[in-house]
Amino acid sequence: MQKRSQLVLSLLLLTTSYTIEAVHRNHDRVGQIALLPYYTVNNNFITNFTVTNTTAMYKAVRVRLLDSKISADLLNINLYLSPYDVWNATLRKSPETGLPNLITEDESCTIPVNSQLQAGFNITNPYSKVTNDDLTEGYIEIIDMGDIADGPGAADDSGNYAEIDASGSADGNLNTTAGDQSITEGIMHQDGSPPDCSVVVDAWKAGASSSSTINGFEPGVMGAEGIAEDNGDSSSPYDNSQNAGLVAPSGGLKAYGILIDVGNGAAYVQEAEHIDRYTTVPQHYLPSDPAFYRLPSLASGDIREAYITDGLGSGRKGDTMPLTEYDTGALQDISPLPSVPMGSNPFPIATVLSTEKVSIPFFVEENLNGKTEIALTFPMYKHGIYNSGIITNQVDPEHTPCAGTLNDGIDDGQAVGLTGLGVAVQDFPHYSNGSYCENAGYIDNVNQYNTTLFDVQTEVAYYNYEGGYGVFWFHDGPCINCTIYYPSPFDLFLERSVNINQVKRFSGSTGTLFGTPSANAYELSSTEGFQSGSITFEFPYEYEYKESVIALTEPAGGLGATVSHSWRGVPVIGFAAISSEVESNTLGETIDLVRHVHRD
Repeated sequence: MQKRSQLVLSLLLLTTSYTIEAVHRNHDRVGQIALLPYYTVNNNFITNFTVTNTTAMYKAVRVRLLDSKISADLLNINLYLSPYDVWNATLRKSPETGLPNLITEDESCTIPVNSQLQAGFNITNPYSKVTNDDLTEGYIEIIDMGDIADGPGAADDSGNYAEIDASGSADGNLNTTAGDQSITEGIMHQDGSPPDCSVVVDAWKAGASSSSTINGFEPGVMGAEGIAEDNGDSSSPYDNSQNAGLVAPSGGLKAYGILIDVGNGAAYVQEAEHIDRYTTVPQHYLPSDPAFYRLPSLASGDIREAYITDGLGSGRKGDTMPLTEYDTGALQDISPLPSVPMGSNPFPIATVLSTEKVSIPFFVEENLNGKTEIALTFPMYKHGIYNSGIITNQVDPEHTPCAGTLNDGIDDGQAVGLTGLGVAVQDFPHYSNGSYCENAGYIDNVNQYNTTLFDVQTEVAYYNYEGGYGVFWFHDGPCINCTIYYPSPFDLFLERSVNINQVKRFSGSTGTLFGTPSANAYELSSTEGFQSGSITFEFPYEYEYKESVIALTEPAGGLGATVSHSWRGVPVIGFAAISSEVESNTLGETIDLVRHVHRD
């Protein structure tokens, strides 16, 4: 990957300008990306979630369901939304498989086609690394792939149309009398439904029908550095074959979810985390593409700058972030499926989501049958950011290592042919002969005493409403020094993409809320007298000194010379769900995490 030194001018612009492109959390709760921390189909729960296009644009949107253990892809959907369109779906447990089943009554255009989703789409488990229990919970990514060119409409497309040209070669100049077909007209809701959702399928077929002409929809391309690229004019949808029919995404997506306890009617609303300005180019891929179904991802955007506001909101802390040594998809083992591209640019999103500590209320009052469960989700786990492993070029010592030396400031990734799929991919590890090397990946990070150094080791403490300090007793999971005395907090290793922490009272039975399989849950048992108060999870890490981050990044020494600020904590999203019983009614509520962000 080509190195780019950080100029003083770029840093000045990043900290003073309000127009520069930089990844950030959007506090207006819309964005190019929306992350829902949790879904479940356990314990008689269903999960309903909604995606809203709050703009006047036509949009191509990727919805991705991921499992709770390693963030393996379970279902990818392309949504084609007309202006101000709303799409809604529900996840429920299939009685036949015990796995999630997605169903919708929505008429918005999709791939897979909406008739399949309306009939109920069964999720399957093709992975050897995860169990079926891991699939019953997870989280959801929603990514704006781009605005669909709409001629004189709102999209920044220089007046061009997304079309299927009757001549077989699209130019963006819609001529219906010659038989050209408008893509946006087919997906625009009329009397409650789009008139012709087959247009999106036909657009992909038109794009694939010829290698020499451009037409309909054609997929995006990853550049040599493992990030999205578009070689043409970003406001001309048919200037080149990359992302044909689309222009740069404008954001404006809104998402939320509702976890519904069907047995008693209690509902728990979760707000998505919204991120903006993560890419300047469209990223349009088919969910059925065996080589590129994991794109776009949280690491494939082309913007390398990230910022957060300072404590007063009057300034910005910002940096140009490094790329990873290889495309992060090459490193994640999703056996028996092949590792495929996910992008080399995870640090902008990782850093803006990072927090040193989160605080959250808990309530387990025995007289009201109180229950509290805290969802902590690490959406950058699959991209190698705090995933309990350290990158190596020789996972299997019995086989030849990949070419190159990690963390020497020299790009070790290159374009290779992906074994078995017959496609070239960018920024992947290779052998000295130039062929794809499967021996790069993650191994346990250990110290000189051969003790595993888990990436997400959090210190947990809690307090009652009067400021009294409590000590958790831990059950059914990894911990050290399980009997810990005041005033030290205890250490908890959070090793999953989605971590459900069940707060238990000292005496009496505290049932589960979401019904997380016992092997996947963390039980936190309070000491006597503590039935309500506040819990804190601390993440005392600095990116600059974390061994796994240093090994993962391409510049020598970790985040490298391009980064001027200190970035601390871990990228985490989530909430607390609290329930209680009043007479015969079960009441439920969710509370957002209080984030303690390092802003210096």
